[in-house]
Amino acid sequence: MTGAVPIYCVDTSAFIAAWVERYPIDTFPPLWDELATLIAAGRLIAPEAVQDELDKKSKDLLDWFEAAGSPFVKTDAALIAEAMRILQMHERLVMESKRASAADPFVIALARTRGCIVVTEEHGGTAAKPKIPFVCNGYGVPCLSLLDLLRTEGIVIGGRRR
Repeated sequence: MTGAVPIYCVDTSAFIAAWVERYPIDTFPPLWDELATLIAAGRLIAPEAVQDELDKKSKDLLDWFEAAGSPFVKTDAALIAEAMRILQMHERLVMESKRASAADPFVIALARTRGCIVVTEEHGGTAAKPKIPFVCNGYGVPCLSLLDLLRTEGIVIGGRRR
């Protein structure tokens, strides 16, 4: 990705953590403006499976995406095939947590097929209990938190960098 403008493939956990816990739109509207700019530029994407999870977890966030421009990439045969390859190697990826995130293999698959950086709030993982960062590491896919994305993009909200 040297010299290329990075494209970020975002997991449900990053969107929910930002919207609900860390950077709610009522307190950090400029952050959400910046994310909308990345979406409009095609630099912040997510698979439809993330949209499906958001539909169950945060209707107001999904409404924001509809107003801001959708980052959601349609699922096609190539994406399904790549997600299935990932699940063959890491079958517990979907079953690891109680929420049973069906989007995780699609996030990684989309990042692999498009050369993206994955953005997630998950950490760690093992072969027995795989999580997105662990699987990404095995495939050489870069993985960041949302805060790391903001730093990478030079986005500063509500103040000056010292």
